This record gives sequence, C-alpha cells and structure tokens, in this order.
Amino acid sequence: MEDKRTDISKEIRETSAIPEEIATKEEKIAKAVSEIPPTTDDLSERKQKIINFLSQKTGRIYYGILAIIVFISLYIRTRNIPRLKDITTGTWTLGPDLDPFLFLRWAEYIVENGKLMIWDMMRSVPLGYNTAGEMKLLSYIIAWFYHFLSFFSKEVTVTYAAILFPVFMAGLTAIAFFLFARKVFYNEDDRTKNIIALIATGFFVLVPSLLPRTIAGIPEKESAAFFFMFMALYFFLEAMTSEKLKKGISFGVLAGVSTALMALVWGGVIFVFFSISSAIILSFIFGKVHKKEFYIYVSWLISSFALMMSFSTRYALKNLLMSTSTGFATGTLVMIGISLAILKNKNLEKIKIPREISALIFSALILIIAVLAIFGPSFMIEQINHVKDSLISPQVTRFGMTVAENKQPYFAGEWKNDFGPVVFNIPLYFWLFFIGSIALFNKLIKSLGKRERLFLTFSYVTFLVSLIFSRYSSEGILNGVSGLSLFVYFGGWVFFFGSFGYFYYKRYQNQSLGIFKKLNFSYILYFLVLTLGIIGARGGIRLIMALGAVSPLAVAFLIINMSKRYLREKEETMKFLLGILVILILVSSLFTLWNYYERDRAMAENFGPGPYQWQWQKAMEWVRENTSSDAVFAHWWDYGYWLQSMGERSTILDGGNAIGYWNHLMGRHVLTGPDERKALEFLYSHNGTHLLIDSTEIGKYTAYSSIGADENYDRFSWIATFLMDEKQTKETNNKTFYVYQGGTATDEDIIWEENGKEILLPKKAAVVGALILSYGNNDEFSQPETVFVYNNKQYSIPVRYLYINGELKDFGSGLESGIFIFPKMNDLTNGQLNLNSIGAAFYLSERTVHSGLARLYLFEQESDYFKLVHSEENLFVENLKQQKVFEGKFIYYNGFNGPIKIWEVSYPGGIKVNPEYLNKEYPQEVNIAKPGEYR
Repeated sequence: MEDKRTDISKEIRETSAIPEEIATKEEKIAKAVSEIPPTTDDLSERKQKIINFLSQKTGRIYYGILAIIVFISLYIRTRNIPRLKDITTGTWTLGPDLDPFLFLRWAEYIVENGKLMIWDMMRSVPLGYNTAGEMKLLSYIIAWFYHFLSFFSKEVTVTYAAILFPVFMAGLTAIAFFLFARKVFYNEDDRTKNIIALIATGFFVLVPSLLPRTIAGIPEKESAAFFFMFMALYFFLEAMTSEKLKKGISFGVLAGVSTALMALVWGGVIFVFFSISSAIILSFIFGKVHKKEFYIYVSWLISSFALMMSFSTRYALKNLLMSTSTGFATGTLVMIGISLAILKNKNLEKIKIPREISALIFSALILIIAVLAIFGPSFMIEQINHVKDSLISPQVTRFGMTVAENKQPYFAGEWKNDFGPVVFNIPLYFWLFFIGSIALFNKLIKSLGKRERLFLTFSYVTFLVSLIFSRYSSEGILNGVSGLSLFVYFGGWVFFFGSFGYFYYKRYQNQSLGIFKKLNFSYILYFLVLTLGIIGARGGIRLIMALGAVSPLAVAFLIINMSKRYLREKEETMKFLLGILVILILVSSLFTLWNYYERDRAMAENFGPGPYQWQWQKAMEWVRENTSSDAVFAHWWDYGYWLQSMGERSTILDGGNAIGYWNHLMGRHVLTGPDERKALEFLYSHNGTHLLIDSTEIGKYTAYSSIGADENYDRFSWIATFLMDEKQTKETNNKTFYVYQGGTATDEDIIWEENGKEILLPKKAAVVGALILSYGNNDEFSQPETVFVYNNKQYSIPVRYLYINGELKDFGSGLESGIFIFPKMNDLTNGQLNLNSIGAAFYLSERTVHSGLARLYLFEQESDYFKLVHSEENLFVENLKQQKVFEGKFIYYNGFNGPIKIWEVSYPGGIKVNPEYLNKEYPQEVNIAKPGEYR
C-alpha cells in the first residue's frame, strides 16, 4: 500500500514568530521586569552577599598583612644563623647565652633516650639534681621540634633544631599576640580592631628588648612562654565574652591549659595568675561577675592547677596554695564563691555599703581565719613582706643583688634607652605607650559622667607617674628607696584607688552602681597586665622585655583613636590642632618602627659567638680531649652549663643555682679565701678534680665576694683598674715616677700611723685616687704608693706587695695591700697600636691580695695541690703573640684580657669530707643582703 505523507513545513513557517520579533519582545519584557522594585528580602540578600564578599576580601588583606609582619619577624631573627658555628668542630652551636645550653643538653638526652633522666648527675656534684622539680617542658618541645624537622631532612641535628626553635616560636607568638590584641578590642568594628591588632603586632615583633630572647640560637624560656601567655589571655577573654556557659567553660579550660604550659616553661606565669585573678575581683566589685563568670574562672584555675601538678613536683598543691601568685588566685576563687553565696542574703541590704563590697569583706575575713588556722600567723606575715619587697625591692638576697639582669633599672637610664629612640632627650616609644594607655583608660570609663572621667583620668595619670618616675635616677632624691620616692610611689596607688573608691561610693549613694557594669572586661584585664608589666620593669632589668611585650597595644590604640577623632571633628580650630597631634603621633610611630627595624637587624646580624665564646670553645675542646669523662669541675656558677654541654663534664655549680649555699662556700673558700686547706676541703667534699677561672672573674669579684662573705661582709671587695697617665710620668736624677689614675672606694676602715699620728680612712668614704710606681737607676722598682683621698686631703701610703714582670715582690712593710702591674695596648692616631708593658694596674686591697683568685690566677703562685694544666689564651693576646708583638698573658685593651686557666686538683693525705660543705640549707644571715652595702 502506498505511504502518503503531508507536507506541513509551509504551515509551520506561517505560524512561527520571526526571530527579530522574538528579540524585540524579550527586550520589552526585560525592561518591564527591571522596573518592578525588588522585595526587601531580595535587597537584604544582595547586600549580605556583597558584605560577605568584601569581608572575605578584607579578611584576606588583614591576614596577608599579618603574614608580612610575621615574615619580617622571622627574617630579622634568622640573620645570625651563619654565625652559629663552633670554631673547633665546624658544627652548629648556640648563641652567646648560658641557660640555653642546659635546655639543649636535656633535649639531646630526650631524643636519645625518649625521656629526661630523673637525676641529672652532671649538676650539683656529688648530690645530683632531681629534674622532677624543674620546668623541663622547654627541652621536650625542642626535642619534638627536632623530630618534626627530621621528617623533612635527615641532616637536621638537635642543635640545629634548637637554633631554629625560638624563631619558629616567635612566629607563633606574633600570631597569638595578634589574636589577643584583637580580642581586647572586640567591641570595636571589625576594621578598627583588626587595624589596631596589626599595628600592635608590628611594634611587638620589633621591640628590641624581646630580640635577645627570641632570636635564632637562643632557645630561652621566654621564646615559648610568651606564646602560651598570650594564648592564655586570649582564651580567657574568649571565655568571658562567650554568651553560652558551655562555650565559656571550654575556652576557660583552654586558657587553663595554656597557663599551665607557660608555668611548665617559665616562672613569669605569675603575670597571668595575678592579672586574671585581679580582673575577676575588680569585675565582681563592678557587678560583672555572676555564676557564668565564676564557673569560667573555676574551669581556668582547676585545669591549670591539674596540669601543673601532673608534670612538675615544683607545683605540688601545698606549694601552689602557699605561693603569692597561685595562692592569690586560689584565694580569689574562694572569696568570689563565698561572696556569690552571701549576695543571696537579703540582710546584706541593711549594711550601708555596696553589696559586693560587703560580701567581699565577709568572705575575706573567712579566708583569713582559715589561712591563719592552717598555715599560722607567720605565713601571713611572710606573704605581706613578700608583696612589699616585690613592689619596692624585689631582690633581697645577696645572690639576687649581684646578678646583673636582676638589678632594678632607673627611668633616666635603662627605661629611656630601652623605650627609645631618644630624640631631643625624649624616648619616643615610652611616651607613645604612656599617652596611649591614658587614652585607653579614658575609653574604659567613657560610660561615667564627665566630671568623673576627668578626675579619674587625672588620678590614673598620677598613678602612672608615681609608678614610673618614683625611681627616676640613682643620683637624685627619686631613687626608688628614699622616703620621698616611697611616698610618691605608694601615694599614687592610694590616690588612684581612693579616687575610684570615692566615685564608686557616690554612685552607690545615688543608686546608680549599675553603670560600672558597662566597663569593658577586656580593657580591665589589659590594664592589669600593663600595670604588672610596669611593676616588673621597675623591679628588674630582665623584666623590661615583659613591658615591651604588652605595651604595643596602647601605642596602636593611640594611633587609631586619635586618627578617628581627627576624622570625626567638625570644628576647624580643633581639627587643625588634632591634625598636628596626629601627624606628630604618626611620624613618631613610623620613625620608631623604622629605628627598631634597623636596630634589630643590626643586632641580629652580629648576634653570635665572638672572641670570648671562641676562647671558651677552644678551652672546652681541650677539656673534652684531655680530661677523663668522670672529671668534676669547680668554678663560679656562670659557666656551669657551658662545661656540661660544650665540655661534656660534670660541675659543682651551674646557672640553675639549685643549692645557693654552695655558691657561698665556693666564693668564700676557693675564690676569695686565703686558706688553701679550706679550699681543698670544699673541693674534696664535692669530688672536684679541676678548678677553672676565666678573665671575667676579675670584674665579678664584687659578686662572689659579697655572696662568699659572712654576716659582717668580711670578704666583700672589688678589684679596681688604674691606667697609666703617661703625661704625668716624671724623671729625676735617680728615679722615674709613673702615675696610674683611677678611682675606687675603700672596702674597709684603714688606720695608718704617720709621724706618730693615726690616720683614719673610713670604709667607702675614703677613695683610692691614684697609684704611684717608681723605677730606679739600679733597674729596680721601688715600693709603690697608694694615694688616698678623704675630706679633700691626700694621703700617700706605701703598699707592701707589687707584682710586675711576672714576679711578686714583698717589701715586708707598708699597707697590707698590693698592686698588680700588667701591659696596656694604646691606640695611636695613625691607626697603629702601641704597647706599654707597664701601662695598667689592679689595686688589690688587704681583702683581695691574699685571695685564691689573686694567688692562683694573677700571681700564678705554685702549689702542691693546684697544678696548672691548661691556659687558653685570649684571642686578642694570641693574635699579638703570632705577630711577635707580645709575650705575656694579661693585657689591657678595651678592658682586661686574660686566659681561661684550668688547674688539676690533688689532695693531701688525711683530708676528709666535711658534711658542712654538702649542706643545702642557706643560713639567712649570709643569704639576705644587708641594706646599704651595695651602694
């Protein structure tokens, strides 16, 4: 059958729309639709998408800038790595510091054995050292860091990992600081808080006082501790600003873990305990602490204590409760807990003081009664004295007074230099953070009335001034210890807290205490951290870095706050004045940042072993190769970790000063003692096989003679340097007279009879002004004289001993003291050096001329029991000898240069161990410093 098909193409063409018409209609429809206004939901959705997009882009910019800041920090801190080599082995070594060598030795042991030894028998011979009580986490972290780096290269050594470790931690700390800084200003808009945090972090990574503790090759405690500190503060702020209790407790635990990790690394954890506890107490007074905040505080404290107690016997529960810092934190927990319960009592309203204050008073009384019952009244007195000493003079022991980094700084000295740059005698950074903290304080109390803000801001300024400038200069009346200084210091505290108390009570009377609830907790916490930083920096040079670490927030706030005020200001005159102020702040800030960068970079590039460390490296090579592995070295405590790590030998003393009494015995019987038998008894009791003395112990004589002295400071003295004044050299027919100029106080009363009259030269009042040496035509040196000055009169007194040209001369009479003559190298105007073979002198008083140091190191007297087995030349002296310019051992050139000397010790028959020399208890009468002795 035929298939019939119908052609419908024509019909389709006739009924289909023309493409041009379709396009025209679609255009009309689109235009009509575009004129229909979008709904509110559509607008919100579009706006949110744009905000999210821009936020993501802006966030990336912030983190990008943070990455650049971290890179700059790492770049600076790695400039010295090529210098960190041992010249005797060609292998990596640490930088010029002491303590890091202990952490390295322990890290090497952990890598090799999986864990740290329980007893370290290389320390405190013969008893050893129990590591269970040490803060040993740092060595474990270095070991873990080594294992981490080993994944990338099998060539990595533990030493190289220790070199890189502080740089790695510096990067993490910068990030932690950024998080903390941003959280402090969490109430600000995103842009403001991020910019403040970035500026603050920029200053933080460049603050010069932090560099020596965070640079490559110096794996110090602070390099890791500051990271944990800022993380603890950041997590606690997160906890306190969390709306939900569960989240708050989680962050509280994280804060506790960070606090505990800091405690297992560095004793500076007291900054965290004091600041958080104080912030909680103040917040409670302001009505900001309720159940949620209390539970967060509990979670922080319990988690930190639990971790601390688990990993170090140092933090046994009894120690935590009796410590000033952790005890205060525990006391805060008890008081707040009791106070919250007391607040439920309606009878509290009958007392005519604020409810929170009433509750705190009752809870404090309960706590005091409990403490007295458990620990006794003496404990309370000790704690009060400890707080007083911490505020006025943190170092009260002889040891603390003689350690350089423990000395209290003055504003006119260390503060001005460390918080520079100094322009026209103005330390820029100091005034930036000083003014910034005032501006931030004003921000803290912005919810109060105008009169209140003005008066409280003035009281805060007074508080800062009294805190800082009451220790202005050692030469003035504001020296930190005078009556006026103490009045200004404590007067500032009283005025500030009294002012706050006054307005607080007035608000209570007006029934408007609720306004204090508006005070920002993050600001309160920061101000407490900053105040503790100022107190710490006032109390010891080593804690200037703590203030340097926390002060950048105030600087950054000042920059942003003043810039925003300028932009908001409408009145032309005020805007002009603000503009000038903002320009000054910006110029000062930029100049400070650039100065810090250049200063840090220059410091970093030269931060490595130098001639002194090279001398020690060579000496330790000799020790490793020429002494038995069970040798025990005696020396002053400074060098213990170098002997143990570089020399691989055990020591009696070291930088841990675990048994402080042994420092006293070493200083008294070996270094300053005139009795060789007692020195041998001490060394025999400690299994000593070798004695080491290096040239720096001339300058340290004050330290170990103070520590080694009895309760009346019988050995306390110093060795002063006098230099020949060649212009005063005189020749007569028979003699040539040489005059050595200098100046030093007398270390004891001197009574001298002249022409039948007694001359009294009082201790420290009379001065040794010059030494006179005469050389006769018979090629002999005559008895030298010492010129004393007292009450504007001069007294020339002959001295009994003279050491010159390798010979000790005893003239049989004269003042029981001596003069040690040695060569001096002079710089000539043409760049050449000129040697004066008798150009320098030490004045040795009666207390020093018979000391072990003088007999063995300076005079090189022979002994049946101390055999000199090695003398490692100073590198400058070694270079002169190679050039055939000089053949001696000691020379003065930019200071005293001498060898490291090592004696092998033997013992007479019948010598016995003296149990007294193994005693670990330090008698208070020779431990506590006597006021006035160190001025």
